[in-house]
Parts: sequence; C-alpha cells; structure tokens
Amino acid sequence: MRLRRRWTRLGVVALATTLAGTLAACGPSSTGGGSNEPRAEMAVVEVSDEAVTSVIQRAFLQDIPLDDLDPAIQETMKVAAQEWTPDMEKQLQECLSKNVCETGRGSLTVAFPNDNINPWRQTFRAELTAQAIASPDVAKIIYSLGTDTASWLANFKSLVAQQPDVIVMDSIFGAAIAPAVRQAKAAGITVVQAETNLPKEVAELVDVQATSDLCAAYTDGAKQVTDLIPEPSGYGLYTGIPGNASAAEWQPCLVKGLESADWKKVNEGFTQWTPQGMTQEGNALHASGTKPAAVAYDYTMEYFSAPFLKAGETPPLMISDAINYSYLGQLRDAQADGIDAKAMIANSRVWYGRAGLTAGIMKVLGEDVGHDISIPYPMVDADEILPSFDPKMPANAPVPTLFGPETAASVLAAGS
Repeated sequence: MRLRRRWTRLGVVALATTLAGTLAACGPSSTGGGSNEPRAEMAVVEVSDEAVTSVIQRAFLQDIPLDDLDPAIQETMKVAAQEWTPDMEKQLQECLSKNVCETGRGSLTVAFPNDNINPWRQTFRAELTAQAIASPDVAKIIYSLGTDTASWLANFKSLVAQQPDVIVMDSIFGAAIAPAVRQAKAAGITVVQAETNLPKEVAELVDVQATSDLCAAYTDGAKQVTDLIPEPSGYGLYTGIPGNASAAEWQPCLVKGLESADWKKVNEGFTQWTPQGMTQEGNALHASGTKPAAVAYDYTMEYFSAPFLKAGETPPLMISDAINYSYLGQLRDAQADGIDAKAMIANSRVWYGRAGLTAGIMKVLGEDVGHDISIPYPMVDADEILPSFDPKMPANAPVPTLFGPETAASVLAAGS
C-alpha cells in the first residue's frame, strides 16, 4: 500500500518511510493565506496494510475496512500508520513546549485555537501536532488557548492576522464563533472543524467539518442499555459545562432512547470536566440513594463508579464516549474482584484533530474533500477491549490515543 501526497510543493524530495532524515532539514517559510501554487506529485511514503489495519483498530476500537472510510479518513489513517521515529518524538516534544513550531520542511502553516485545559485537550493538541510532523506539507504550527468565549475569539482573530493556510479547531462555543469564522474565510484561510459538531449556521461557514454522529452513537447506546436491562429504571445524565454544543447533540438522543422505553431521569449535573467536579458529582450521585441503573457522561467514568465500589456495591452501567485508561483499569480490577461492573463506550475522538488537519491540507492542495466528513462511531461493550488494556498507559490518557505509553506520558506532562 502506498500513501500518496498527490499535491506536494514543487521541489520537495521524495520522503523515506521513516521521514527521519527530513525532520532536521531546513525548509522554506510558509507562504500563508491559502497559497495555491501548483504542486507536483513528488512525495511518496510506503506503509504496510498491516500497519494501517492496526491503526484503524486502535482508533475505532474495532475493525473497519479501509475502503469503508471517507477518503480523507483513509489518508489520515495512512499518515498515522507511518513508523514513529525518535526524531519525530523529539520534534513533537519541542512543538508542545512552544506557541509556534517550525517543522523544517513543507510550505503550509496550520493553526490550532484550543479552548480548554485537561488531559483530553492536551492529547488532542498532541495528536494533531504528530499528524503535522508526519505530513510532508506542513512547515509551521501556531497554537493559541482561550478557555472562555471572549478569550478564544480574541485569540482566533490574532491567528487570522498571522495568515495561516489552515485553521483546525474543535470549538465548543457554538454560534458565538460565526463572525470569527467569516473573518477567516474573508482572509482566504481554509477553516476546518474537527470532533464537535457545529450549529448549522456555523457549520455552513467552514470548509470542512470532520465529526461523528453523537446522536446515533447514544441512540445505539440507549438501545444496548435497554436490551441489557429490560426492566425500566432510572438513569443519571451528566456533562461538563452547561449549554456546551456536544451535550446539546448527544443528550436529547440518549434521553429519547431511554425514556421511550419508560426509563426516568433521576440525577443530573455538571462537572466542568475537572477531577474536582467529577468527584463532587460522583459522591453526590452515590449519596443521593437514587440508585440509577445507568449513568451517562461525556468524559471518563471512574469518578462516578468509585463511591459505589468503595461501598462494595455494583456501580450503575456506565455510558461514555470519552473514557481514560484509569477507568479501564478500574473496570478490570472490579471484574477481577467479582463485581459485575459494565460499560458502553465509544472511541474518545481525541485523535480527530489528525483527520481535521489532513482534510484541511488536502483541501488547500486542491484535492476533492467533502464538506461533511462522517467518522464512524460505534458504541462498544467495554468488555471487548479490556483484553487489550495496557497497564503502562498513563491513567489520565484517553482511550484510545494513537500514542504509545512513553509518548502519552510525555504529552500529558507537557501541559497545554
């Protein structure tokens, strides 16, 4: 199998499989602003079928044929399947310590306006960066961080002024970002949203939206729950920040699926997606005495299970789309102790920045990229992936990340 960059800057030398020799090379500065210079077919990287299959299985938590994926996701998987070399690792660590990172090759500048600080966001930023390092087309990466709407918008406008070729974002600020996106588009910048679905009026403005159908995943999750627990019961419903775009998409679908089977909501709350918030909500849930049969939350579940396990009780069935390895370890240990702990989970989507970056590069370089890229998002029984649990992975690493234990640990130590 060959990974082809069909449109690569004229004069780029063909890449070797490992890319090791090019990481230290000096490259030209980015032209910025969505330059559309003609590009010849120059860069070819060889990756094996086995490597691509392995990356797909890790990313989606189950096997999916490569040909079943959108072309941009196929390209994403092929780039991610390259051998990760010590030089690439060194480049990654350097990039994560800076606000502006030069790769030493390529011609494109990409920007990532981050909007939160937690292990998931740290890993998302690192996954996107690793994809940029593996790409022969990216010369520079610019980062910003704004944890509220006002600061994010200010930083986004600053990025626009720097004229990157591509902005890859995962904004949770909904319709409030529309004016900023219009400004970027007016400046000729390709704008890609990855991971979180945007409101319709903003989604229409971006060039590409690479996301999964959260509604379908949680609808399926609700069906699996009611199949496992036929007797109607109570459920708990949680998210991080009130009004966030992600919860606005998945929660109504889960609620519809459960309540159509006569289940009732008995608990709900907000965690800010922080350990303190999750601990508080988990303890309050247990102390409430409502004993829901299932609890759904859009982050890792160990904080909700822990009070039940500490009391020697079986936790509710947990439903989540973004768990950490700490939860898999907790689940494995509970089952080893004879506790019938269960969970329905989906892939963490933490690697979707790779897909957004790849789609943005393809778009800038003149390739045919659809506006809406749908990334498969199966909800799976956690028991299916427990056999592959790696105790060497950092406890707060998302499941799955495409990084190995050592890289994942260094990514989480680097901060945002």
